[in-house]
Amino acid sequence: MVALAPLTRWLHALSWPMARAQAGRQLLALLAIALGVALAYGVQLLNDSALGEFEAAQRQITGTPDLVLAAEGGGPLSDEWPARLAALPGVQQSAPVLEASLSLLPGRQGLRLLGLDALQSAQFRPALLPQPFVDQAADAGPLAVLAPDAVYLNEAALRLLPSPRPSHISLRWTAQGQTRSASLRLAGRVASTGAPLAVMDIAGAQALLGRLGELDRVELRLAEGATAPPLPAGLKAVPAEAGRGEDLAALSRAYRVNLSVLALMALFTGAFLVFAVQSLAAAQRQPQLALLGVLGLSARERFALVLAEAALLGLLGSALGLLGGAGLAALGLRLLDGDLGSGLLGGGGQSRLHIELLPLLIYGGLGLAVAMLGAIGPAWQARHMAPAQVLKGLGAELLPAPPVWLGPLLLLAGAGLAWLPAWGGLPLAAYLAMLCMLLGGLLCVPPLVRALGALLPGQRHAGLLLLRQRAREGAGEAAQLLAGVLVALALSVAMLVMIYSFRASLTHWLQQMLPADLYVRSTLRDAGGARAPLSENFVTAVAEGRGLPALRDWQAQRSRRLALPATEPGAAAMSISLMARPIPDESRLPLVGTLGLAPAPGLQALYINEALRDQLGLQPGVRLSLPGLGPQGQALDGFVRGVWRDYSRQSGALMMPLADYRRFSGDMAVNELFLWLREGADSEQVQSRLRALASDAQDIELAASGDLLALSLHIFDRSFAVSYWLQAIALGLGLVGVAATLSAQVLARRREFGLLRHLGFSRAQLRTLLLAETAVQTTAGALLGLGLGLAISAVLVFVVNPQSFHWSMDLALPTARLAALLAATLAAALLTAWLAGRRSLGQDLLRAVREDW
Repeated sequence: MVALAPLTRWLHALSWPMARAQAGRQLLALLAIALGVALAYGVQLLNDSALGEFEAAQRQITGTPDLVLAAEGGGPLSDEWPARLAALPGVQQSAPVLEASLSLLPGRQGLRLLGLDALQSAQFRPALLPQPFVDQAADAGPLAVLAPDAVYLNEAALRLLPSPRPSHISLRWTAQGQTRSASLRLAGRVASTGAPLAVMDIAGAQALLGRLGELDRVELRLAEGATAPPLPAGLKAVPAEAGRGEDLAALSRAYRVNLSVLALMALFTGAFLVFAVQSLAAAQRQPQLALLGVLGLSARERFALVLAEAALLGLLGSALGLLGGAGLAALGLRLLDGDLGSGLLGGGGQSRLHIELLPLLIYGGLGLAVAMLGAIGPAWQARHMAPAQVLKGLGAELLPAPPVWLGPLLLLAGAGLAWLPAWGGLPLAAYLAMLCMLLGGLLCVPPLVRALGALLPGQRHAGLLLLRQRAREGAGEAAQLLAGVLVALALSVAMLVMIYSFRASLTHWLQQMLPADLYVRSTLRDAGGARAPLSENFVTAVAEGRGLPALRDWQAQRSRRLALPATEPGAAAMSISLMARPIPDESRLPLVGTLGLAPAPGLQALYINEALRDQLGLQPGVRLSLPGLGPQGQALDGFVRGVWRDYSRQSGALMMPLADYRRFSGDMAVNELFLWLREGADSEQVQSRLRALASDAQDIELAASGDLLALSLHIFDRSFAVSYWLQAIALGLGLVGVAATLSAQVLARRREFGLLRHLGFSRAQLRTLLLAETAVQTTAGALLGLGLGLAISAVLVFVVNPQSFHWSMDLALPTARLAALLAATLAAALLTAWLAGRRSLGQDLLRAVREDW
């Protein structure tokens, strides 16, 4: 055990001067750790804060009921139920709830409306208790909250209003297939956080929505110690909405974890930079450490000194990283909200940072561990050096070479781990596989350098002979030299191939799913929050081509939500998306895998997305029943005909022919129209005519296929822009590691180079020799990095993305970009080696040999 007081003095006397002499390299190592910690912790903190805010908002909305009851068939409840339920034994209080989704004009933003009994709901949801504005409090009577035209908004909804605050707000929605509008008096606010929300008295909400005598649910508060009474016929217990936070956490978890793994790329590369910086510091201080060893500094104390330097670097880098991560998270909450722009948490509302101690310690400890890990090698060398031999110029102890078989074994282990199933919905085995591949690749560098060196001719040229000998004898040091660049290059190649493959697959998918020239859908929402159908008159006018001579063809699509029965006892029903559209040629769908045959005659062909296949364990050819699809609630008996790619959602969805859907369900509603125009038609003119056909031009949303494709790819490129920056940062850190490691190796070989100077080599020839050695090693690293990157990209494409997001894709290679990346990496490494050699070989090498006389 090394005492703390002497260690502190050694740090001040030995380490601090070296840190000042290498301020640039130490700062880069510090920034590498800080950057990795900041990105990883910022992503975690950002998502945790948003989830915590969402769940808090849901608890404010749902309150603390002991039991929530709804109609067994999913329809409305009679408003007689609250009184009947309040009379049941053990029930202390019952509160009715009516809910709808509306559009707030003029911007058409979504607004959730809750109709509540303020007198009953105050104890359930104090955050939803209406409060008049301060400037109107004097005029508001005790029964003002019961006014049928009064509405109260939360902070998120108030931010959507123009300034100054209006006295009335305008709303628009659809109900029973009819579009409705209303103007309500803005009477005050509610304290609830979260997405835009409006609250009004339940009687006024029933009149507004045309649902007199109807409720959506009744919430019960039981007496203390009482058990839930038997449910009357026609009612069922449903989970409170606060549980949605767990579902959204599961949805966003894969998104967050994948971003965190990407953020750790810079931190992982930073470990090798710490190794390079510490190796250089140890090489420059060999005579000092050796002299101190002769004077009594033990091997354990030298080991502790190097580790203590790395620990200080790690602690400072982690502290800066945690501060930077908190700042990035705060900025992200302001600009992107907590879903990082993915839309998984719905947006709306301003989230606040939720800082907890455990993640703080984990990510802070991660930065410290990375720094300590990077210093293990230099610390081992400092401990095992022979001080007397070093003072004689015989060098320090080299790191022990790992077994030759370990590298290939790790590569094989990575290949095996990659195909293990996900654990807890996360591809943890795939991440471990990528780590094994990287470590195995590092261990395969020396054999590859020896193989390349053996290809060099060296019989008649002294420089080539030395180069071959160096490749054979110094191949072990190549792994140290190229560690950072190899890891950064492999991960950069993997991300480049994965992103390129994803973009190519997304482009092809968009072209298959959006084959028309123009698309039309409603901007309105129905009471359940789903996209409302287009008006029947508008669809008829388009079908007849009224004033649309440029219209060549059209198709309709019906979209709705459908509940599938729970797969396990006690579990909630699964809500999926159903899309009914014409399918004249199923080969034009983005299908994956083989098609299935009907297991029995008379079954309806259904096409499911990959998420539904994975969630229910379905395969083509198996039966699938859709309950409640018929006009009388009949179930549709079908089978899985095929599986299609769906990059628009992570939840379950299925598709079926529109004619078959209409024939079975009797539902003739249309949510979207696909329009094909005649060649040379003016799209803008057609859009103007379509707006003129609508009862209100703002009720429909129009988009051209080219605009949708461009917008989708723009969003895709913006989402992955951070990955390019991380790749550039990791490669830059790796190149700095090359410079530091090469400087350390040159210092360790000063007497070797001095001897070559005595034998007639000029400084220019020595620099050329060093450059050639680096070229051989870097070429080996680049080839290995390319191979590792392609292998890891295959894991990302075929394992990580399907297991994380239920999205498959085709592997595509951006050959031109890969060639440019390899060329740039080789050129940058050679330039770095030339600069490092010019500086290190400019010293008095002849004197280095004289020290041995």
